[in-house]
Amino acid sequence: MARHQQVTFHSGEEILEFTIRYLTRIRSALDELSGGDHGERVKMLLASVEADHRNLLGSIERVLEDAPDKVRNVYAQYTVEMPAEIEPPEEPLTTLGLIQWLENLNNPVQSMFAELSQNEDSEEAGEVFGGIAQQIEAHNMRLSKEYQRTEDL
Repeated sequence: MARHQQVTFHSGEEILEFTIRYLTRIRSALDELSGGDHGERVKMLLASVEADHRNLLGSIERVLEDAPDKVRNVYAQYTVEMPAEIEPPEEPLTTLGLIQWLENLNNPVQSMFAELSQNEDSEEAGEVFGGIAQQIEAHNMRLSKEYQRTEDL
């Protein structure tokens, strides 16, 4: 059972920095999985998923670097429950298990940004947070498509 922790933010910058740390922990877990002994389909899907996850993480890092002060410094007192640890997926790792594991890790972040985009006092920050929510949603959709492609092989 996954443990959760409450995380409180006070600014847009804190939210983005937390998200980068969280996605980095997922990337590390994916790196560990790639060294494991898995079936050929799992290995192929894992390679694809790792590349897409690196792109998502890089995109959020660029948002933090390029975000205007209005977004970085916006007052955004917000508390959310997030997984306390990134636990590995169930063994033996299957393609479906990998996708479900990743989506379960991505969903809290996507929901957080979707909610922040609707409740933000700053229109500019709301647009940035909404864009991130859409980007994570698109990432999850790509995961599902990659899973389907792998299963069709």
